[in-house]
Amino acid sequence: MNTMQDQPSVVIGTMRCSGSFNGLMVLGRDADEGREFIEGALAQGFTTFDTSPVYARGRAEEDLGAHLPADASVWTKVGIDTTTPLPTLDYSLDGMAKSLEGSLKRLGRDHVEVAFVHNPEPRRVSDIDLAGFAGHCSRTGQADLVGVSVLLPDVSLPQIAGRLPAGSVVMCEADQLDPRDTNVRHLLADYRLVIRSLFSGGSRLREVPAERRARTIAARIAEIHEIYRPEAVVVGARTREQLDDYTAGPAWPTSAARHSAPGRSHVAR
Repeated sequence: MNTMQDQPSVVIGTMRCSGSFNGLMVLGRDADEGREFIEGALAQGFTTFDTSPVYARGRAEEDLGAHLPADASVWTKVGIDTTTPLPTLDYSLDGMAKSLEGSLKRLGRDHVEVAFVHNPEPRRVSDIDLAGFAGHCSRTGQADLVGVSVLLPDVSLPQIAGRLPAGSVVMCEADQLDPRDTNVRHLLADYRLVIRSLFSGGSRLREVPAERRARTIAARIAEIHEIYRPEAVVVGARTREQLDDYTAGPAWPTSAARHSAPGRSHVAR
């Protein structure tokens, strides 16, 4: 399913641009900085934003809802209930549906482009009704696509490939992928691949001089694209200044004609 673009879409991750949630409280919350970050990203041509109800405990979604134009694309996640005193995992079909509904309210939207199951625990993967959630999103129109944000190798692609509808989105970290693993690359070919954490949480950029940073970032994205041909990469710039080192690339392809039917399951070969 992966397309052969000259370069992938660059999606803006919002995990820390609205404050950092440590599981107990939100730290460093500054609504003005959040607005400036979003407005800066839009001014630079970025059109797709990746978020989650656990990012700043809903504040990231609220900031996007307040400042994004209607034609921007938004991805969010389900599987973590943030309405409880402490966030709790809830991968039940009802829980995922309620989570998505809450996200849409905070975002001020009637749908998102992708709803990801958020980093499911290995022991719970077999209990998640991925096809049922895809059917729910299709019936309600609340998400164009479903996906899984997965931590490899804790959760392996064969664990989800048999039940995740073909044409869905798989998001994983760059360092989790092994280009020599032909089985994984074969399974990924049936999905829309998104790669995150290209810079290992920023550690790959810490020693790079400011004047070389943009070139280093572009080279890394080109390297990832050459190996895996992802449709998109998610970058975690945390400040308006850091955004200056990134370029948007092509728009995320959201045309319904390019999506596989949500109810069709992948059959492992």
